[in-house]
Amino acid sequence: MTFPVDATAMTYVGTWRFGVDVLHYGRMLMVSVIADQAEREKAQEFLDAQYSTLKGSSMVEMLPQPTEVEARLYEVMPYPRYPRYFRRHWW
Repeated sequence: MTFPVDATAMTYVGTWRFGVDVLHYGRMLMVSVIADQAEREKAQEFLDAQYSTLKGSSMVEMLPQPTEVEARLYEVMPYPRYPRYFRRHWW
């Protein structure tokens, strides 16, 4: 997912949602981005309150393309000498 960033304005890249499949080898990850006006306004208010130098700056909305992506996650077992504490999954 890629998006351009304007050097002269703040860039709002939308609200990101992540979904992870149930725990098994080769599970799926889904990422989607939506344009949520309420979240954008909250972000603008937060930035105005925390960073007074940004007050009144323009905010540009750039959604990543594509707005939805699915990928497969693979889990690799750790090196055998790792302590038992770090081995989270026993098959």
